[in-house]
This record gives sequence, C-alpha cells and structure tokens, in this order.
Amino acid sequence: MKRLFVPLLALPLAACSVGTDIESFKVPSLGTLFDSARPETQSLTASISPVQKPTAAELRSMTVTSLENGERMSFSVRSFGNGIRVTEDSGCVWTRAGDWFSPSDSWSNCGVSNNWHTGQAKVRELDSLYPLKVGSVGRYERSAVSHTGRSYTRETRCEVTDAVEVVRPGQIATPAFVVECNDKSRRRTTWYAPGKGPVAYHEVHRRNGVEEAWVRTN
Repeated sequence: MKRLFVPLLALPLAACSVGTDIESFKVPSLGTLFDSARPETQSLTASISPVQKPTAAELRSMTVTSLENGERMSFSVRSFGNGIRVTEDSGCVWTRAGDWFSPSDSWSNCGVSNNWHTGQAKVRELDSLYPLKVGSVGRYERSAVSHTGRSYTRETRCEVTDAVEVVRPGQIATPAFVVECNDKSRRRTTWYAPGKGPVAYHEVHRRNGVEEAWVRTN
C-alpha cells in the first residue's frame, strides 16, 4: 500500500503488496538493521479495550513524520462508496474498504514500478480480524491486475501480536494494538489505537529491508 515514503497504509496501505515476488517472507540475515526505524513504545500502564471494526467515517486524514528521515507527509482520507479514498502528497491515490488492514482495491501513480504503479483488484475477506485484541487473526485474498496487464492472487494474513503504548514527542503515550500483516513479500506492522486509528506504521520488504516507517503527529 515504493519509496514514496508512505501510503497511509498505502502502497502499504495502498497498493498493499504491489509486486510479483511470491516467496515466503523471511527477515533478512541483517535482521536488526532491516527491522530498524520502529516507533518508541513502552508497556501498557492500563488495560486496553478491544476495537470493533471501524466505519469508513472513522478513518480520518492525518499527518505523519518519517522515522527514517524526519520528512513530514499528509494523507487526505475521504469516504468512497463503502470504503475510503486516500490521496497522498506524492500524487498517489488509492481506495480500499473502511477496514484499515484490508488490501487496496485500486491505486494510481503509486510507487516507481513500471508495471505496478497503477492497478485494481478484487479483495475478499476470508476471516475477520475484528474485534482487535491480542491473538486476533484475519485473512484477506486479493486478485490484482496492473495497468500493463500483469496479475497475481495473494493472501494477506494479519495478527494482533501485542498491546503497548506508543511514545510520541509532545503527546501523552498512546495505548495501541500491534498488528502484523504478512503477504509473503512484505511485513507491515501498524500500531492501532482505540478511537484514534493508526498512530505508527512500519513496513519491511523481505529483500530490500525497511521501505517505510512513520509515526502520526495529529
């Protein structure tokens, strides 16, 4: 959903798994280096309530700061049919269901791939991830076609692996669920806060390492 620095999910949340590499995801031998640029977190100081599946209206526009280079970005989020339409500063535009973790079903001008910067897909939810709570597992199947006619069908598996507090400069620590999604070529981790939505994001490609990482500023 791609070094556009983030797609709100975009090509990380946007074209979610735009590409043709279908080998199983494995953290490279450089492990800790490729897993860098994560947000600062701490243990919970209070319990956190499960999160019900959001409506599209609950996902709002936001600004973020890159954890790699400090660059600031904004994402304009609007309702679109039964889902959302997101426009990035870079010009990348993508749509998806109101569920933040569902792969994108269309994207335009996203990323630098000659074959996959624009495309569309059919997305099917196989198992619901909601309500979000530690241990919850969700699965999605996406059949995508690029603007050049390339295609693939791939499954994304998401799991709530932990609950922590995200520490952000100038703000009170934010309780959030840690959700890891793996589509065989990339692992996307979102820190998702009740009543707030995504407050931090980290994406690592199994060969290229960290491709985007950010923390929300609003």
